[in-house]
Amino acid sequence: MEAPEKAPRQRWHEILRVLRSWLLTWEIYPILVLAGFLRLYAISSTEFDEDQAMVFRMARDAVLHGLIPATSNIASIRIVNPPAVIYLLIPVAAFTSNPLWGAVFVAILNIVAVLLTYAFVCRYYGRLAGSIAALLYATATTPVYFSRFIWQQNMIAPFVVLFLFMLFRGAVERRKGWLFPALLLLGIMVQLHETTALLAIPLVVALLLAPETVRWRDVAFGLLSLLVIFSTYIIWEIASKFFDVNVLLRVAQLHARIDGTAFNYYIDFFSPYNQRPSNPHTLTFALTPLLIWLRRFVLALVAGGFVTALLLLVHTFRSTKTGDAAPPENAASGIFSCIWQGWTRFRSSPARRGLTILLIWQVVPVLLLSRHAVPVYSYYLLLLMPGPFILAGLCASRLIAWLRQAKQPWNLFRYAIYIIAVFIIAGQFTGTTASLIDEASGNNTHAYGYNDLTSLQHAVNEADQLAQQRHLSHVYIASGVYTRGALRYLAEQDSTPTTVFDASSCLILPAASSAPTVFLVGPDVSLAQTLLNRFASIKLVDRPPRTGSAPFQLYIVQPLPTQPASALGFEGNLQLLDSHLQQIQDQGITQLVARWNLLRNEQPIYRTTYTYTLSAQIPGNTLNSQCTSTDLQAGEQVITAFALPAGITSISSPSLSISAVFSKLGPHNLQLGPFQLENIRDQRTNVEQLRAGDGSNRINLQ
Repeated sequence: MEAPEKAPRQRWHEILRVLRSWLLTWEIYPILVLAGFLRLYAISSTEFDEDQAMVFRMARDAVLHGLIPATSNIASIRIVNPPAVIYLLIPVAAFTSNPLWGAVFVAILNIVAVLLTYAFVCRYYGRLAGSIAALLYATATTPVYFSRFIWQQNMIAPFVVLFLFMLFRGAVERRKGWLFPALLLLGIMVQLHETTALLAIPLVVALLLAPETVRWRDVAFGLLSLLVIFSTYIIWEIASKFFDVNVLLRVAQLHARIDGTAFNYYIDFFSPYNQRPSNPHTLTFALTPLLIWLRRFVLALVAGGFVTALLLLVHTFRSTKTGDAAPPENAASGIFSCIWQGWTRFRSSPARRGLTILLIWQVVPVLLLSRHAVPVYSYYLLLLMPGPFILAGLCASRLIAWLRQAKQPWNLFRYAIYIIAVFIIAGQFTGTTASLIDEASGNNTHAYGYNDLTSLQHAVNEADQLAQQRHLSHVYIASGVYTRGALRYLAEQDSTPTTVFDASSCLILPAASSAPTVFLVGPDVSLAQTLLNRFASIKLVDRPPRTGSAPFQLYIVQPLPTQPASALGFEGNLQLLDSHLQQIQDQGITQLVARWNLLRNEQPIYRTTYTYTLSAQIPGNTLNSQCTSTDLQAGEQVITAFALPAGITSISSPSLSISAVFSKLGPHNLQLGPFQLENIRDQRTNVEQLRAGDGSNRINLQ
C-alpha cells in the first residue's frame, strides 16, 4: 500500500537532485552573466521602428480590446505572418504599455537559449563542449544583435534548441513521446518565421533514424496541436480568399538564381563584429585589427567542428560491427540487401545518429537558401543558431581529449587549445561590448530609417510634460515615413491630447484664435519645419536628442492670424483661407501651398487614421498632396503642399483645379460570432469624394 506513495516522493528527490547538481555547476554562472550583460546592457536603446511598434501594439490592443490575434506583421515578401509573436508578447503587454519590456522579454528568451545550449551540448557531448559552445554563443556579436529588439524571428532561438532536444530524445536516445512536442515546436517556429519550415528536414531524418519510437497518438496529438495554433490564421486565409497562399505560389514561379549570399550570412553569425565599421571614431573601428584576426580563429574553429563531426561519423561507422540485422522478408537479395544492412548498421550508433542530425541541420538549409528567387536576408539564418557554436565546442573538446591521451610533448598542446578558446571568447566579448557602447552612445550614425526607443520616448514624454507645465491643451507631432508608426503608438500613452500627422506633404495647425500649443518636429520632416516658419509664430524650447542622428525640435507654436475664409471650399470638410497659392522652397523643391480651415471632427481610435487626398491639375501635370492624421478637430488649419515636378522651379501664374477625397483607414478585424480576430491588414472606409459649393467635385483657382 505504501509503494504508490513512494513513487512521487522518489520523483521529487530526483528533481531536487538534478536541480542541486545544476546549481553547483560553476560554469553556468559566468555563462549567465555574459549572456545577460550583453543582451540587457543599455536595452532602452533598442530599435523601435514600424515593425516593432506594430507587433507590440497588436499585443497591447488584443489585451485592451479583447481581440484574438489571427496574424502578426507583414513579411518581406508582403504576406502576413501568423500570430505566434503576438501571443508571446500578450503576457508582457497585459501589464505594461511600455515597449521596453517587450524588448527585455526578447532578451530573456535569448538568454534562456544560451542556457539551453549549454544543457543540450553538455548532455550529449560533454561538459567542456557545452561550456565552450555556450560561451561562444553568449558573446557572438550577430546573435546578440538579434536578441535586443522586438521582432518575431528574434524569438526563435530557445525553440530551436528545445526542438533539438526533442529530435535527440527520439533519434539518439530512442525514447518515445518526442514527436508531439517536436511538431508543436516546429509549428511555433514556422509562425515566427516561415524559413524555419526547413527544420522539417532534420525532423524527417530523425523519423528515419528512429521509426520505432513513433506512436500514432503522437502523430495525432502533433497534428492537432498544429491545427489549434494555426486555427485563427487559417480563418484569416479563408476570409482573404487565400491571398497569402497565392503570393507564395507566384513567388515560387519566379526565376531563381544561385549565389553565396546565404553562406556569407552564415559566416557573419559567428563573426566578432556585425560589419566592418566606417566611422573612425567608434570603439569597434579601433578594435578592427584584433577582430579581423579573431574572425579567422572563429572561422577555423567552426570549420574544425564540421571536420570533427565528419571524422567521428566515419570513425563510428568503421568501428560498428555488422551485427545480425536482416533485410525485410520481401527484400530482394543482392544490392537491396547490402543497402538495408548498411542502413541498419549506420543507424545502430547513437553518436552517429546525433551527428547526422547536426550536420543536416547546418548544411542543408544553407544549400537550399543558396538558390533563391527573392532576396535572402541575414535573419533567415537564425534557424541555424546555435549550430556553429555547438560544432566549435565539439571540435575544441575532442581535440583536447585527443591531446590528453597523446604522449609527451603533444599532451602539452591541449593547454594551447584552452588559451585559444579563452582568447576567442574574450575577444568576442570585447568586440560585442564595443559595438553595444557605440550603438548606445550614438557613435554609430544612423539614417532616418533607424530609431531607438529611448530617443522617441524621451521626445514624446518631453512634449507631454511641456504641455502640462505650461497648461497647454494640445500636442501636435509631425511624423515622417520612418517614425509615424512608433510615434502614433507612443503618443497614445500621453496625458495630453495628442495629434500625430504625417508631415510629408502637409501641416496641421490649431485654429488661429486658439491658445498656443506644443509642437514636436522630427528631423526627417523638413517640410513641416519650413511651413511652421512661414505660417506660425514659433518658439524653440528644446532639441530632444535622437541617438546617432539630428535631434527633434520642440516648439511652442501660435498660428499667425488669418483672413476671413474664402467662398471656395469643400462642403463640410475644407474651406480655403486664402484663394491665392503661395510658392515656397523646401530642400530645392518648389511647393505650391494652399491653406484650409478644417470643418470636420473625427475622434482618435486605436490604429485608425483620417486622410485627405488632394489632386491639383496644372498645365501638363497632376500634383498630389496627402494629409493623414490620428484625429481631426473643426477649426484647425490644414496646410497642403503640392511638390512641383523635378526641373520646374516656379509657376508664373499658378492656375489649379483641385479635387479632394476623404477616407478613414482602420484595422480590418474579422467578426466571428462574439469574437473579433485581430490582424495587421487595414481597410479603407468612409471614402468620400468631396463636393464644392456649386455641387461639382473641383475648385478652380486662378
